[in-house]
Amino acid sequence: MTAAAAAISVLTTGTATAAPAWYNDPNSCTNVKTAAIATVEGRTVEVRYGTCGGAQYGWGRILGYAAADYIRLEVDTTGDRVADDRDYYLANARNYTRGYLSSARLRACFVRSPSGTCTNSNATAWW
Repeated sequence: MTAAAAAISVLTTGTATAAPAWYNDPNSCTNVKTAAIATVEGRTVEVRYGTCGGAQYGWGRILGYAAADYIRLEVDTTGDRVADDRDYYLANARNYTRGYLSSARLRACFVRSPSGTCTNSNATAWW
């Protein structure tokens, strides 16, 4: 009976921690693949995904960018294809965004300022 009680105690005292919504540096992720891609004004914009800290995340990346370009990731957490959250970086400093849990819908785009938004003409499809 004591062994059974100890086993129950071990099972009930362990806590599972959920992965954080944002992952700061997806450059360290494994099994990386490209989920969506678009060519915008000569730039390649991608939604990439991979395993980061034991969970799957997606992020935006831009290639062929100019010094003043930004890469932006929009996150739809409700399924309505409207951005509920976002992340962006000056591509010259870092050409990829933070990662977001891939249970959300994601799209990446090229913008010319931090206040720019993704549209059908400057972004990947939602993934």
